Amino acid sequence: MSRGTVAVIGAGPGGLSALKELREVGFDVTLFEKRSDVGGLWTFSDDPSVTSAMAWTKSQISKFISYMSDFPFPDHYPAHISAQEWSDYYKMYAKNFELYDNIVFNADVDLIQRNQEKGKWVVHIKGEATPRPFDRVVLASGSETTPVYPVIENLDQFEGKFMHSQAYKGPEGLKDKNVIVMGIGNTACDTVVELADYASKVYLSHRRGAKIIPRMNQDGPLDAVMSWRTSRFGHWLEHFLPGIFSLLTESVIKKNSMILGKQDPGWGFEPSPSLKLSLSVIVVNDDLFSRLREGRAESVRGLTRIVGPNSVQLDDGRIIEDVDVIVAATGYRPDFSLLPDLSHTPAPDPKAPPLPNLYQNIFAIDYPDSLACVSYCTVGDNAASYRELQAMAIAQVWVGNSSLPSKAEMRRSTAAYQKWTWKRFRAFAGAPLGSGQQYPWFRFVHEMAGTGMHEYLGWGWKGWQFWWQDRKFYRLVAWGAYSPHIYRLFETGKRKTWPGAREAIIKVNEDRDKMFPKKDKKKTA
Repeated sequence: MSRGTVAVIGAGPGGLSALKELREVGFDVTLFEKRSDVGGLWTFSDDPSVTSAMAWTKSQISKFISYMSDFPFPDHYPAHISAQEWSDYYKMYAKNFELYDNIVFNADVDLIQRNQEKGKWVVHIKGEATPRPFDRVVLASGSETTPVYPVIENLDQFEGKFMHSQAYKGPEGLKDKNVIVMGIGNTACDTVVELADYASKVYLSHRRGAKIIPRMNQDGPLDAVMSWRTSRFGHWLEHFLPGIFSLLTESVIKKNSMILGKQDPGWGFEPSPSLKLSLSVIVVNDDLFSRLREGRAESVRGLTRIVGPNSVQLDDGRIIEDVDVIVAATGYRPDFSLLPDLSHTPAPDPKAPPLPNLYQNIFAIDYPDSLACVSYCTVGDNAASYRELQAMAIAQVWVGNSSLPSKAEMRRSTAAYQKWTWKRFRAFAGAPLGSGQQYPWFRFVHEMAGTGMHEYLGWGWKGWQFWWQDRKFYRLVAWGAYSPHIYRLFETGKRKTWPGAREAIIKVNEDRDKMFPKKDKKKTA
């Protein structure tokens, strides 16, 4: 017997997870996706209004910590997965769990309204005369859908081509052009590296620094040091001793950045904002430094104004002539416009944006039992796994296995979080608005989802019992590869376990050690 109907908006990893988790606990779920297949931004689209990664784009984190919790990658996948491989993986995931049966493709949802009288959410789809009613809604349409455009004086006088990176679909049409890429995030740097092989000249234009690191060091992927234990300690340190956390993390990043070679001070990447402000100042790129050293790309100051049909002026007064194309890789903002009934709190500073009233950036405080979001919150772990955790939490709350605090407590907690977010925004406007406070946030979602991680790897009776009965495996779960398979290991009566979790955890660690053997530090005589 159905527990009610749920509409899920978006077929990226968050939406697929929500569909799967809610269906498993008995809800009648329909997922609406405006494109023709699953995968979210990992599935390439040549539509300039749709955000998608280029097929060659490589994941910044390794496959060993990126799995969906109950669906391993194919064995032939490399350490760092391309966008095409990600897209194929999510299609395999949807097929394996028979999710396609619940998905309506080419369905562009443009409005979701609350019908208070009937207690329903009414979903309006472009081209359909009759809206569809649902008991509950999960918004999973992604955090990178609405582009942010920079303010450029006299932009209307520019006779070249101006576009947001959302509309950039490859370098082929820019061969032998002079291109300025605005921004200093991962997308901007990836775009510059790609264009360096095609454009006549490519400039990276930015106003702040960044901490640029490679994917690998001599021991393998940089994230190989991540485990459940090290990750939890890092979250604790960041929350309670942010100064020490920043100092230690900056030291590690500086050491790994040196793998790329010495920076030219003229590039302007240092000084860079503190990690206390946002983890988004970290850029993962293996090739940017080499392109700059070779002269195939140039790092310049921020673009201020247009001073001629194809001429621009930078912050330092420099004029660049013969500019054919400007690509603004200046990020995205959360967009809740299709949900007018989701209330927002206005910021005390008119320059800061209003923030949605979402408890833990997931549950709508006004409608916690029927409206949730899995695409707003951002934390330091890989996006697919923490969105899957949110989906688990939503399903367990809505089915009644986990309980949220009172509305009064949720409002108090959310108000405190919003105050913290605005404070960070004043210090660093580049911080993602949905950034979570990682230590309390992860404890919350694990408790709601019922993964048992804190109980079985903590200092209580269950933790000691697990350690005593299975010490070798305990160490592997606690200190081994931070694989999301561990989230399906322990039976708690909440989210569904996976019988293959133990074997998968062992295999992930074996595969990592086989691909990147641990070096014996003892030197032979």
